[in-house]
Amino acid sequence: MNFEKMKLDPRMPKHIGFIIDGNGRWAKRRGLPRSAGHQVGSENVKKHIEYCQQLGIPNVSFYCFSSENWKRSEKEVKFLMEKFDEMLDEYKKDYLDKNVRIIISGDMTDERLPLSVRQKAEELMLLTKDKTELVLNMCINYGGRDELLMAFKKIAEENGEYTEENVEKHLYTKDMLPLDFVIRTSGEKRSSNFMPWQSTYSEWLFPKKTWPAFSKCDLVKALKIYMKRNRRFGGVK
Repeated sequence: MNFEKMKLDPRMPKHIGFIIDGNGRWAKRRGLPRSAGHQVGSENVKKHIEYCQQLGIPNVSFYCFSSENWKRSEKEVKFLMEKFDEMLDEYKKDYLDKNVRIIISGDMTDERLPLSVRQKAEELMLLTKDKTELVLNMCINYGGRDELLMAFKKIAEENGEYTEENVEKHLYTKDMLPLDFVIRTSGEKRSSNFMPWQSTYSEWLFPKKTWPAFSKCDLVKALKIYMKRNRRFGGVK
């Protein structure tokens, strides 16, 4: 896999979104608790951050925990919250000295989130706000409809105009490039409330592999599929 060659290809996406689905199923097939799948899935997120850096992809988004995921068992939610707490510590250690900006998309005012997660998320966004090589967007307690309602409320409070440009200025992703490519693992073919505004003209791919099993080779295959597609944006080419 020649990452340097791919990096120079002008057809490469500038912003990839990953819906990291299938952690629980990966674990179940191996007779393991769901938490084991989330642990391996978390490790795979870090691997793909590195792959995207190597490929020169400037913006990457990961759908980690949706606003609907609170419906899961108390035990699983507790594990995930503890994992996010650890993850934020790890990312501060690993990326603070690198040129990586971290954005947390999602409702950080929600008191169901542990206070430490909310505080660490805010701190990490502040500490990395001037980084430029990679913008890493972690969607935690995120819902696409909630994001749009938030944007509309802010515009109303400002007595602003409801234009596309103004809506985009009020989204979590206001400082990111358009979402070019969305990969949802585990074969499920739905968006699950992931960036409905941003993904309007995105290309989508639904590989059958679960997220913990989605490898570097799978990412390369996905990118090659993307680069063969003819993106017309409503026009004719």
